[in-house]
Amino acid sequence: LSDEKQEFLGRPATKYADSFISDLLFLEAPEAPDAMIAITIWMQVAHSLHSAHHACKIPFLTDGGTVDGRHLQNIDPALFIDEAAAYWIGDNQATGSSSRGHLLYALTEEMGGKFEQIPDGAESNINAQIIEGFNKAKNHIAISRGCSTSKNSQLKLKGIIDELIPLMAVPLLRHLLHHLSTDNPVMVKIFATAVLPLFSACSSSTYRELKDLLIDHDVIEMQKEYIFSKIQSLYSCLGLTCDLVGHMEQEECDDSSDLKSLAGYRYVSDQQTVNKASQIDIDMRKVEIFIQNGMTQFKGSQEILFGTAFGLYNYGQHSQYTEYSLSSMARDTNRNIVPSFVSFRRYFGSDANYVDTMLVNAFQKEGVFQLASADQRKRFIVFSLNYMLTYMTTLEKLYSSVRSCKYDDRKEAAVNLDLAAGYFVGSLEGKEDGGSFDGSLIFMLAKRMCVHFGTCTSSNHARINERIISLFYTSQGEIETGACESLERTVKEIENSMIVPMIQGVLYSARENEIYYKQRQGTTKSIGTEFYPEGFALAQSILPIIEDADTNAAKEIAAVMVDSFPFSSTDVASNDSAKVHRAVRTALIKLDGVDCSQIGSLGGQGFCPGDAAPIDNLSPASHTSTSLVLLVITGVLLFALY
Repeated sequence: LSDEKQEFLGRPATKYADSFISDLLFLEAPEAPDAMIAITIWMQVAHSLHSAHHACKIPFLTDGGTVDGRHLQNIDPALFIDEAAAYWIGDNQATGSSSRGHLLYALTEEMGGKFEQIPDGAESNINAQIIEGFNKAKNHIAISRGCSTSKNSQLKLKGIIDELIPLMAVPLLRHLLHHLSTDNPVMVKIFATAVLPLFSACSSSTYRELKDLLIDHDVIEMQKEYIFSKIQSLYSCLGLTCDLVGHMEQEECDDSSDLKSLAGYRYVSDQQTVNKASQIDIDMRKVEIFIQNGMTQFKGSQEILFGTAFGLYNYGQHSQYTEYSLSSMARDTNRNIVPSFVSFRRYFGSDANYVDTMLVNAFQKEGVFQLASADQRKRFIVFSLNYMLTYMTTLEKLYSSVRSCKYDDRKEAAVNLDLAAGYFVGSLEGKEDGGSFDGSLIFMLAKRMCVHFGTCTSSNHARINERIISLFYTSQGEIETGACESLERTVKEIENSMIVPMIQGVLYSARENEIYYKQRQGTTKSIGTEFYPEGFALAQSILPIIEDADTNAAKEIAAVMVDSFPFSSTDVASNDSAKVHRAVRTALIKLDGVDCSQIGSLGGQGFCPGDAAPIDNLSPASHTSTSLVLLVITGVLLFALY
């Protein structure tokens, strides 16, 4: 909800509920009680549920903890579930009644009949599911004796809570849609403020548009059908569907939930399975949000938010599916199936879990990150998750597809292929051909880099992405016909193509870093952007492959991009883009299957034999003019590295 000043309604964004409701009370608005229920009480229910999970973890923690001044060691987690249920239901609530009751249960019933068919005397389906969830949580706590029987007990409780929160969002969404249809701007703003932030980790462009329309402004000047469709397009991010939320009479709902597509790539496997893989980018985005909130909104609790993000990294948003957690991906023992994995393991000193090792150090401020700033740690974590982690995970699924094909298990081969596409593209790209600009994985990196390297198509898609997607379709046909040897060759082509945007990212980072360094050393008032943490992560994503081709080239790249981190901004040796440029050119000649022409050119300098040599002394002035040309061409600031 916060603006560029980290404020909401002119006050600290952390006090958004108080600011919003105080304004309504000052204006003597009759809608103030609704705001108290939808915004404040709803968040208190969520807080009580998460407090139950935190209390559930205490038997296995050594540092204890308190919530609202209460010592968790002395509190049964079930009491927090009771507290959540009390805030949801309230006093004097009759089953299925919207008039006999005052809190969220009644608010849910008030709108239930407009979105679902409810028999006389019965309660809405959503309230029934939420009450069932409360009981399920309490039963689990009782059976596990307060989560003391197993370390996995707290994960199961978290899984129940993770299912409850989206259900609790449904009545807020229903009220928002209803008040949009009846042109009630105050109630629209209330329920938009209550529910839209839950989608902030989803499509960022859609969220910002809806926030601008429904929260930041009072007058809605756009077709309601368009707004409805934008809201519905976010459902799947929370695991919601049109069937669950429902729709009003004479209104339609289309969340495109049955379309098996990743940025236009039509996969054939089970949609739920592919969604679990592709939606890792949502967990990655939430990791970033937690850390960013710690840096900007809760500076005194910065490390606590790093810890919260670390928990999400370890267990995932949906803890009952821990095999899809980011840490499980980073420690996957099946990566040995990837031929190049041996190179990565060797490069990182026999550490098979090299990504996990670096990420844990960044989360916990250890190793090379002991003296790194919070911003450097955050940016390394984000880039390592987006690229270093997904690169090897995608390859593992691709080569697993080959293995399944050779075992004559074509169904499993197809599943692994589609999972690879999910890890390569991600869910935030959407389903339309070419994707959106909300993605964050390698597919999006290629789109960002193609502008700088002149490798975009006429429709502003990355040529390398179109090649990779074409190869995925080729793989589909080879699996279908059982052409396993051909499939293996195609998978190798995909592997060779995937490294292209990461090489581009390293080159771009090196160039921007040198210009930033020279601007700081000079007298210019215009200081650009540095990408030291990003370059640190991207370089280590490709250095094992570079080292296999040319050891000296790998050492030269590491000397610039890796060795002096986190002090690269003050080290002249870490700001030599020409050295990186030359090393990449040398290695590309020896990298089998990687076409130097696919890299394109940066600042007029190519990477194939015979191309112009790199510039040893970059000029900040020439960089500024080049950047302006790019802005004129693209019309947006989107195509930066980060």
